[in-house]
Amino acid sequence: MASWCPIDLAATLAGWVDRELEQFTPWIKPGVTTSKSLQRFAELAILYDVLDRSPLDFDVLNDRWRPFLEQHLADPAFGQLARTRLEWAWDLLLPYLILRQRGLRSDYHEATLAHATKAGFPHAAEVIPYRKLDHAYFARATGTVDVPQAAFDELLGRTFAARSACRLLLDREATYALTHALLYAGAFGQERVPRDALPNVAAIVDSMTIDCAVQEEYDMLGELLTCGLVLEDCRPDVRALALPIFLQSLDATGSLMPNGRETERSFAACYHTTLVGLILCASLTRMTS
Repeated sequence: MASWCPIDLAATLAGWVDRELEQFTPWIKPGVTTSKSLQRFAELAILYDVLDRSPLDFDVLNDRWRPFLEQHLADPAFGQLARTRLEWAWDLLLPYLILRQRGLRSDYHEATLAHATKAGFPHAAEVIPYRKLDHAYFARATGTVDVPQAAFDELLGRTFAARSACRLLLDREATYALTHALLYAGAFGQERVPRDALPNVAAIVDSMTIDCAVQEEYDMLGELLTCGLVLEDCRPDVRALALPIFLQSLDATGSLMPNGRETERSFAACYHTTLVGLILCASLTRMTS
């Protein structure tokens, strides 16, 4: 694309998501889920939450996406799925928590969350530091638990993003941990992260942004670009170089490919990078306006 506008690009990407909406169902067939299908459903809810909080304004959010989420949340089979897996209940019901803050209420889901809390979850789960931050972010963002800023900052300080000092040690898993800690710390690109909270991370993000741009790792590149927008010390010239490369994977369907190696433009291949692109557009409209 020779020239582009984040708002126009977001409309294009949102149009693709809307056309593929049924693909975000938590079921692969009646009564059967997979970890990937449940993840896609939760990611759609997260995208809805991010866009609804952002300056972007799309009618499909509440005209189509919210009813789609509510329809599946009202399915007794989905409710039973969370009830029978209390260790995962808070994760499975994240779409409900997002909509509960906007007025949705289910006595059944509330009882499931109460049972899970009584059983010690999610705090009893053994998870790596950025997953602890994940739980704290969504607990606070959905109004479920009042997480003091000091407690949130303490969790952030335990993550790889806070402790790493050299990008040469970053493999894909470490980069994923880095970007997700930053996404939670920066409200998915909608809030600045204080410089003193993560003193070394801006240089690492800039360096990894260049690496992912050169390697055409578009999915990770989109996350890094969003992270760079919430860090004061990330270099605008790096972003200016990397953004056009990220957009190379956009085609007439309105979807984005995950990397330069992928040859099949399927829903499974494209959906996550397309969601990442939408979150990036929402951050650009917030942070560069």
